[in-house]
Amino acid sequence: MGIFYALLSPAIFGIANYIDKFLLEKHNISPIVITIYGGVFALFAGIITLFFTGFYPIDTRTLLIILGSGFLTALYLLPYYKALNIDETSNVVPLFQFYPIFVLILSLILLREGFTTIQYVGSALIVGAGFLLSVEKVEGKIFKLRKSFFYMMLSCIVFAVAQVLYRFALEEIPFWNTLPYETFGIALGSLLIAMYGKNFQTFRKETRKFKKRVFIFLTINEIIYIAARYTGYFAISLISVGLVSILAGTQPLFVLIFGIILSIWFPKILKEVITKKTLGLKFVSILIIILGSYLIFA
Repeated sequence: MGIFYALLSPAIFGIANYIDKFLLEKHNISPIVITIYGGVFALFAGIITLFFTGFYPIDTRTLLIILGSGFLTALYLLPYYKALNIDETSNVVPLFQFYPIFVLILSLILLREGFTTIQYVGSALIVGAGFLLSVEKVEGKIFKLRKSFFYMMLSCIVFAVAQVLYRFALEEIPFWNTLPYETFGIALGSLLIAMYGKNFQTFRKETRKFKKRVFIFLTINEIIYIAARYTGYFAISLISVGLVSILAGTQPLFVLIFGIILSIWFPKILKEVITKKTLGLKFVSILIIILGSYLIFA
């Protein structure tokens, strides 16, 4: 059951990716605005969840751990956006496939969650295939040690720590009771992002021009994002955080599938570049993911 939810989460995230793209390209909304809006939405989501779950009594240490997880979940976006500002998107986004590696290392050291040798091989195949699915074309410059590379490594580490902290919290708090605290942590992280530089000014300037339908799209996007995040967290409560992070590497696969569907049947909404060369690389990547999955679960 945990495997199902671990795969469902990246599938839902794949939907959110295209709504993000729709908002960024069709409505010219900056990523900062989406992030801050997400923090505000997370605050209300936490309050609503709290209404159903009630306050779960926890000690200060556990409270700081779960709030820290949410805080870092929002904070990892800062170095990510910094990398996007100084480098091309096609060079930045694929580097996020390093995040499962850091989760594996941290979970092995801190949680004593380990794999067998063959499972590590399968994990490496899935991470590598996820990377290939993320790139538009394979170029050596992606790995060039520029500032963007180091910002992305920082982003991956911060997000990995957030995931491992959440797993720590699950040892003390039932799954449903973690959600209000985690969302409050995200709200705090988004507040820090809003205070960073001129981000809040950008947020106010852009949102004043929004039409009603833009707020509807933003709200739908946040609901989907929360559903994806909660599904992933539920998977972490059932299986190891390392395995969940590895299976998150299948997200580019779902993004590819959704992109093909949109391009063929709904080209007015989104039109992806689908060439034989591109599809060939993607097809090979899919086969590698299948092989990697077989090695992990055999």
